[in-house]
Amino acid sequence: MANRFRPLLGVAMLGLAILNLLSWPDCCACADWPGLLGQKRDGFSSTSVTLSDHSKAPPKIRWEVDAGQGYAGAAIAENLVVLFFRDGQEDIIQTVSLDKGNTIWKTTFPATYQQGIDRDTGPRSVPQIAQGKVFAYSAAGTLHCVDLQDGRKLWSRELRKDYNAEDGYFGAGNSPLIVDTSVIVNVGGRKKGGVVALSIADGKTLWASTDADASYASPILWKQDLVVPTRLATYGMNPADGSVRWQIPFGQRGPTVNAATPIITQEDQLFLTSSYGIGFIMAKQAAGSIEIVQKGDSISSQYATPVCVGRNLFGSDGREDGGETDFRCIDGKTGTTVWTKSGMPICHTIAIRSEAPNPKENQGTNLLLVGINGKLWHLPASREGFKPVWSTQLPEGKYRALPAMSKNLLVVRTSGGSNSKWRCVEL
Repeated sequence: MANRFRPLLGVAMLGLAILNLLSWPDCCACADWPGLLGQKRDGFSSTSVTLSDHSKAPPKIRWEVDAGQGYAGAAIAENLVVLFFRDGQEDIIQTVSLDKGNTIWKTTFPATYQQGIDRDTGPRSVPQIAQGKVFAYSAAGTLHCVDLQDGRKLWSRELRKDYNAEDGYFGAGNSPLIVDTSVIVNVGGRKKGGVVALSIADGKTLWASTDADASYASPILWKQDLVVPTRLATYGMNPADGSVRWQIPFGQRGPTVNAATPIITQEDQLFLTSSYGIGFIMAKQAAGSIEIVQKGDSISSQYATPVCVGRNLFGSDGREDGGETDFRCIDGKTGTTVWTKSGMPICHTIAIRSEAPNPKENQGTNLLLVGINGKLWHLPASREGFKPVWSTQLPEGKYRALPAMSKNLLVVRTSGGSNSKWRCVEL
């Protein structure tokens, strides 16, 4: 049985696994990288950044911190870096100074997740910073809320236990979404416990909806709709009460997962992608419902979320367990392939914001690719092909965890025994 699931190893280890919103939490106006994929879950840097040339020498490591177990990426706000990991029988939320890496505070909780397909039993979900609080979702499905400044415990909810949710292949792995005064989690529970909204103030349930199993992809907002990618379908919901407005079948039974977070294209279309022969779909809102406008397999991502720059989407196509993958640019309107770079590792992609009047247009915006093998590439977000300005190599390790970026500082994590480290890289 274990061999059957071996192709899934590493899929959801990233935070495994929020765009065009009516409103965003207040913290996003000042935070550098407050959670999964940045300020708006679109993979864009918070400010325009000019990176140095590292073609002749690797970048300087500003600081290094032991990372313990887990695959959760970091979150950054107010010059604090929030780290989430496991050490022995404790899940730990720790903040360090962005400048020096010194510990500001550390808060611990009992770690109860038992080994699944992967031996690593640490958290997979990127913490979310909002409204002066940190929200961290453990591999066991417990959501913790602590104070950002001092780590004081505010509340915790054993959501998978409360709603009788299964662990899935890798435990809980999607990141919570903050909408106004609620925090929303794809729990995957029974009896309308598939998607749950809690009060930020005290953790009490505000609403619970669907019986859908959890995925390793995270929810976003799309205009007035809460978009929740679950195991076998993606739902459009009313964020106020959890009522379902529309749903799209997306996923496949068997040893597969949905792990790439949805994104919104320049055409204001929803883009979903998965591997395992599932491919991608593009859909548009239509009179309170949803209409699929494109299907294809030009980007079939196992877990790395693409970025949208202008009318182009850039991201990894393929599976980590299949060896080398492709990095591709596809047209965000038609879904056709613009160019392909073969022989690449799975890459996390950050769009480096330009100083153009509309930074999301394809005007001077660059890409930073973080390969899971630790290689970095810096290149224009261009339809003209894969033409790096420079590339370099980070210290040895497996970089599955999602990176975080603040100005020219990149926070990355390696996972695996004594080589598990958090590093702040000067770019």
